[in-house]
Amino acid sequence: MIRPHLRARYVPGVAAGLVVVAALAWAAAEWLSSRPYLDGAEARPPVAALAPVLAAVLVSVTLAGADEELERSTARPWRAIRLAHVLVGTTVSAAALALTGLWEPARYGAYELARNTVAAMGMVTVATALAGAARAWAPVIAYTGAAYLAAPKPVIAGTAWWTWPVQPASAPGAWWAAAAWFAAGLVLYARNGARPTADRDA
Repeated sequence: MIRPHLRARYVPGVAAGLVVVAALAWAAAEWLSSRPYLDGAEARPPVAALAPVLAAVLVSVTLAGADEELERSTARPWRAIRLAHVLVGTTVSAAALALTGLWEPARYGAYELARNTVAAMGMVTVATALAGAARAWAPVIAYTGAAYLAAPKPVIAGTAWWTWPVQPASAPGAWWAAAAWFAAGLVLYARNGARPTADRDA
């Protein structure tokens, strides 16, 4: 039962994609940190903001099957399955990205990568429940891009509730924002699943 479910949700391909994203994040962070005209680890906010978004968008592909209504008609305990799905997907994604930043975890490294992955996963699960998995990628990409461009430079702790993608690990507000997004996504998705879309039903 588990293997067909994972295949139907494209999990093997997404897992391979996560490995690629983690490798690219590590390479990009190393390259930025080594540039003589940039400020070492402080040059890594683009990676800390964007890599978790890419990971979350990949995982969003697995949040709905080919026929969501057919899945709902089965006798499986779908709320528990959805909870486990999001928790495992978030844990694996956050761990994969955090490993790339362990050498300096508190300066736009492992801590920020893990926190932003949790927040981004929350956003895609909210979007999946409200708009469907086929469109779940759009809000998190748009929001992260807008926050990255509009955030005050240098970052201000008082704006952490909306500038969490670029906040350092020392900003409590960014962690609370990540927790709030994740909790909202977990509740909505576990309760309602992916909203069926014409793209999936066609």
